[in-house]
Amino acid sequence: MSKKLNAQEFNEQRIDSFQKVKVKSFIKEGKLEEALLLSVDLIDYAKKINYEDAIVFGYVEIASLLCVFGQHLESLRYLNLADKNVSEKNNIKLKLKIYSIYGKNYSSLKLTKKAVSYFDKGIVLSKKMRPESDNFLGSFYVNKADAYLHTKNRLDSSLVYLHKSIDIEKSPFRYAILSNYYLKYNKNIDSASHYLSKCKSLIGENTTISAYQKSIILQAQANLYKAQGDYKNAIDLYRKSLEISYQMKRYKEISISYKFIAESYRFLKEEDKAHDYLLKYTRFNDSINNQYKKNVDSVVTTFLKEQENSYQLGEKRLKTFLYGSVSTSVLALFLIAYYHKKKQRKLVIEKEEIIKKRNKENIELKQKLNSAFEEVVNLAKNNDPAFLARFQEVYPDVCEKILNINPKLVNTELTLCAMIWLNFSSKNIASYTFVQPKTVQMKKYRLRKKLQIPAEVDLYTWIKNL
Repeated sequence: MSKKLNAQEFNEQRIDSFQKVKVKSFIKEGKLEEALLLSVDLIDYAKKINYEDAIVFGYVEIASLLCVFGQHLESLRYLNLADKNVSEKNNIKLKLKIYSIYGKNYSSLKLTKKAVSYFDKGIVLSKKMRPESDNFLGSFYVNKADAYLHTKNRLDSSLVYLHKSIDIEKSPFRYAILSNYYLKYNKNIDSASHYLSKCKSLIGENTTISAYQKSIILQAQANLYKAQGDYKNAIDLYRKSLEISYQMKRYKEISISYKFIAESYRFLKEEDKAHDYLLKYTRFNDSINNQYKKNVDSVVTTFLKEQENSYQLGEKRLKTFLYGSVSTSVLALFLIAYYHKKKQRKLVIEKEEIIKKRNKENIELKQKLNSAFEEVVNLAKNNDPAFLARFQEVYPDVCEKILNINPKLVNTELTLCAMIWLNFSSKNIASYTFVQPKTVQMKKYRLRKKLQIPAEVDLYTWIKNL
């Protein structure tokens, strides 16, 4: 917030009101930065009157907002601060929210097993307090379905949990998600159209659709138009969805809309517009969260350090008090030495476990990269229209550096660069794109001129070393 509130005005009741009404109102209106900064202020006021519940609630709210901004590591640090003080017995709803945010962060970081473990904790706890927890339970099923999209058996697993979510509540938003799923992963236009019709039929009866849910529903309709070949109507709805995402600063959805609009223009053979939106997509991904960092990051990071330092100081004071109260007798010294040695042994074991875990995650990361490489190669071999966009996602630096040299390159030239980077020969490229090898050689020659590559420099080596 631009101006600090008067701290003298804040008691427990007023802080509760601001956290549960004002902050929620900001979020509903898409004013996420305002909600974040107000939450920081409210924690400060809660600390001054030792209102522990509001401090913990504020940490969870900040963690949730940081997750939306894509600041997953910072979000996890705030969750750790909150989680120490919340149990399933004393505050079930807040614990459910903590499980949900943990899962979303790990899912975004592609740590699927970790994400699913938290969603499962939430599902088990939600089932204990039904029907009051049905909204939580349905959301956990949706999030678990999304997490499974990063696994090999994503088709069956994700569908199971999406349908479980709809069994709990038949909402327009969840039908839209299901429609999107059938289009993207099952290529089933009939099923997608069926569930989108169900989505539309409920919209008139449902008056609680949030702005974010509306953007996803618009995107689902646009995806169906695109799949049916109605690219103009698809572009119109993508733009409407994009406008909402901009207002709410939903960076992931903004990026997706740019990508889909570029693909739609490419199908319309409007290469200039397709290139413009592909360029926007590339540049947006590079500058994502810049506005957030400028307005909020320094405030939130500084505040986080203060909270962690405060917690560590409290721990240190507690230890000092305990040590000071211990007798100076030989027995006390013996006990201290014993427990210190035991703690050191535990730390060694924990460090070994962390090293093993990191090694395992590195292996998994390498496997994912290999899998992504094979996927990109297969798209190229099949001359799939999605090849260039997928290449951009897996190797974002390549096209960015090329466009920095010459931003006027069109998609066909970027596609050629991508194939060269993948080390395809002229014969391979000709075969995959259904042209003569001489045509490929001519395209390479023109590409050299546009990128100002000297004749004595090997084109493949030059692009690979970007």
